[in-house]
Amino acid sequence: MQTVNTTSTGKVKSGNATSRHSRSSRSSYRYESRIRRYKYLLASISILFLLTYLFTWFYVSRKSAESEQALIELRLQEKTLNSISSELETVRNERDALVQGRIPGLLPLKYDEMITTDHQYIRNIIFTMVRDGQQETYEYRLVMQNDTLSVIHPMVDILLFNDIGIQIGLARVQHKYASTATGRSSLDPREVRSYTATIDLIRDEDPHYFLLAVSETRQVSADKMREQLGDVISP
Repeated sequence: MQTVNTTSTGKVKSGNATSRHSRSSRSSYRYESRIRRYKYLLASISILFLLTYLFTWFYVSRKSAESEQALIELRLQEKTLNSISSELETVRNERDALVQGRIPGLLPLKYDEMITTDHQYIRNIIFTMVRDGQQETYEYRLVMQNDTLSVIHPMVDILLFNDIGIQIGLARVQHKYASTATGRSSLDPREVRSYTATIDLIRDEDPHYFLLAVSETRQVSADKMREQLGDVISP
């Protein structure tokens, strides 16, 4: 008859139970460690997200405040500029009225723009500024007309003035500056003629006004003879 050693069997069972418990404990520990690492990682990510959010919020808030302040300053500058522009325009109008009141017939000079006058012999005039390097020259194109039934002998002087009404330039319109070749200064009835030339400056300043001095000569000349004899003589 075979005898079973219960003591040894119990020890084996106890050892197996202890081993299983130990493995379970180690597995539980590893699981808890993993959970803690996940928690730490999640907490780190949350903190990083929170810091990023706070930094972004502060940055956007600061930029928004700076933009709002810049907008306020821009509006103030625009308001100041509009006020200064209005005051400057008022001063210019007062200056123009004063200068033009002191010199009758004075007109503001505008470039590359057709300017009409009230004189019966002048249809229009255009001023052009030509710049060659640092040198500036001023040209005119004057259109004259004779709406009368008689031959006229107009004499036209173009005077330039600075911004305070001091004369700085002068040009006399002569028949040699006419666009159509002609040897006479007179205009026949219904004739229209244009003249182009430069204006000589007597002072190195920018012109702001101009004046047309128009008169009619009555001297006896080839033009007068042509008026009296018609086509008997050549122009």
